[in-house]
Amino acid sequence: MAGERCVRRMIIDGLDHMDRRQEGIQHNKSVAMNHIHDYYKKALDRLPPELIPSLLEAGFCFGFLDPVSNIISNTVIHELGKGKKRKRPRRATGSTKKSTSEAENRRARCKTISQIIESSKDFPMKPNRSGSEGAGIAVWSIRGLATFLTSYFRYLTIQDALRYLRLSKADLLVAVHLIQEDYCSTYTFTMHDMTAKISLGCAAISSAMHPGVVPAFVSRSILLASHVDEVSSLLLPTNSCCCISRSTINRLSELFTLTNDMIDDDPRRPMQHAISRMQQCRGRRKTAVVPAVGLDYSLKLLLLDKIHVLYLKAISRIPRHELCSRHHRGLLKAGHCYGPFDPVTNIILNSIWYDTVFPAEREFEIEMISTKKLARIECLSLEGLVAYVCALFPAFSAYQATRYLLISNAQLDRAIMGAKEDGHDQAFPFSHSEAYDAASLAACHPSPTAFVEFATGVVPTMGETLRLTLKVNRMLSSSDVCTISETLSQKFPPSKSPKLVPDLNMHASNIIAGKRMKFKAFQSAIVKRVKAALLRYAQQVGQEYELHVICDVNAEIPEHGICYIPGDYKYPFSHMNILAKRKGSQIADADAVPTLFFIECSNIDEDVASLCCPILEPSKDAGRCFHCECEGIKIIHPPSETYHGRCTEFEDMASGKNPVSNEELISQGKYGTLFIDTMEDDCVYFDSSWDGDFAVSINEMEQDRDEEDDFSWLKKETQDLMFS
Repeated sequence: MAGERCVRRMIIDGLDHMDRRQEGIQHNKSVAMNHIHDYYKKALDRLPPELIPSLLEAGFCFGFLDPVSNIISNTVIHELGKGKKRKRPRRATGSTKKSTSEAENRRARCKTISQIIESSKDFPMKPNRSGSEGAGIAVWSIRGLATFLTSYFRYLTIQDALRYLRLSKADLLVAVHLIQEDYCSTYTFTMHDMTAKISLGCAAISSAMHPGVVPAFVSRSILLASHVDEVSSLLLPTNSCCCISRSTINRLSELFTLTNDMIDDDPRRPMQHAISRMQQCRGRRKTAVVPAVGLDYSLKLLLLDKIHVLYLKAISRIPRHELCSRHHRGLLKAGHCYGPFDPVTNIILNSIWYDTVFPAEREFEIEMISTKKLARIECLSLEGLVAYVCALFPAFSAYQATRYLLISNAQLDRAIMGAKEDGHDQAFPFSHSEAYDAASLAACHPSPTAFVEFATGVVPTMGETLRLTLKVNRMLSSSDVCTISETLSQKFPPSKSPKLVPDLNMHASNIIAGKRMKFKAFQSAIVKRVKAALLRYAQQVGQEYELHVICDVNAEIPEHGICYIPGDYKYPFSHMNILAKRKGSQIADADAVPTLFFIECSNIDEDVASLCCPILEPSKDAGRCFHCECEGIKIIHPPSETYHGRCTEFEDMASGKNPVSNEELISQGKYGTLFIDTMEDDCVYFDSSWDGDFAVSINEMEQDRDEEDDFSWLKKETQDLMFS
């Protein structure tokens, strides 16, 4: 068992606290660059001397082969693309001339590698057009390697990319695999993935490659890697001749010209080759976990991605009527994913329990779940999970707890088991009540004492009944939800309002009324766009879908690049995730779980064609979006479609055109994800029976304008939404 757990240990276990300090960054960069220099030495031994100029111009060590093969193949690609004949080297006659020629070649190679090393000193990692002048091929290569990693993996900083390049010996696919292990990714890397293609293009752009030739470079790299077995054999050094032959160059040229329909190799083969090389990159790891400043946030964001998928799964299992008319409130107020069951079951059960025990003063129907409030309950769930694990293992830091939760996909029992198997000591004596109390306080639960009583009392008394009802991979029926609510009410009867909620003043009442109007208008506009997109999709595929609920919305997608124009600027597009269910009598299983969709639609013209496509496996790595990541909105984008924010913005970051750096993108998104202002949507869900703290807060808000002006401003904003 211990050996099996060792496979799941994370590369960041050996993280040096210096990795994010300047000296640590310089060390990682220096070690990675030394490996790159070694690759160029080996490549120069394999290349004919007449190809040295092409190597210095375009012999990058990044691609989907091993580093030396990438250098050789990229050099040959560039040489063949010059489209002009070169003079053949004069053939030497006699042993003396042959010896002289070999000596000249050695001198040429030594001079070249010295030139490469000399041009690698004191270089910046950040893409900068002026900074690229005077940089050599090794600098362009390490910049391209780091850019690929930060373009492919969200939340990966340049500093962490350099560390993985050190660990992987500057081998791109080995670095990708190491990061996927640490990210606990369920996605198998393939070079045909659109994100991989975009990332390779960004790597080329950051390496001063002309944008016009980047698509051809990406295409040829994939074609060559599609025949990785043959290419590896072709470029393997032999005892008889170290330098590649003319026939090898001719065969590489033939492979470059193959069409996509001639590719029949397994797209996973390049990664399989990399995994075989990876064993040589695994050094001895430190046992102490010393997280670098900022890495705990990266792990938090990764864990939040997993938690978000769990919430989407839970929402898809609650019947539409019960979700949209009642339990959306319990979900957003107290539907945390920690508890005595698995995360999805906990979300459903906690939501129903809260609405049963703390009934709403007024119930209202929705068709769109608040994006910000959903993000907040997910963040609070994470805090509760971490607090629970730390209560069980007092020696744990939040970082260590997050690691085990990430590995276990936010499932508490698995995280605890993993920590025990790794030899960590659990608190003794252990109290579930104390752990749940710590979790509920960390998660700002609206009724922490009642939740602790519920979480510790539900399993012994009615756990088996609830488990049988909930532990099915289908949508619950209305009768199932009713049964759960009735079962809970027998043990946990509805509470009475504490009658401590203060009355709202006129200013607060106007604000809440205006925010509710604004929410309804925004919801109405979004629902209209969603139904139009579903109608177009039905016409395309011949199958109608009905809306279950809208999950996440980002209505501020610009058309080109990034936009900071304030005022009345109208963003032209929206991105959103929705859940929708197939219509028609041909669907035999009425309890089928709704499908998650991604939609990109116009905010201005309904006649503009929209993108509407299902997300078949939301738990796997999805496509990136600059705009949604910048806002910290966890919309799941399709892995194989084109949309605004997918490509151009990352290419502009790679070239330096976009002033936003990768670190700034992560920081901005982190702020939007972890520090969420939900005051507007709290107004929508304000309940005068239970929300005493919010009532006090909104009553004490400073009144910048009188009540009538403030309400008029909200009313105008609502009208703008309705007619946008």
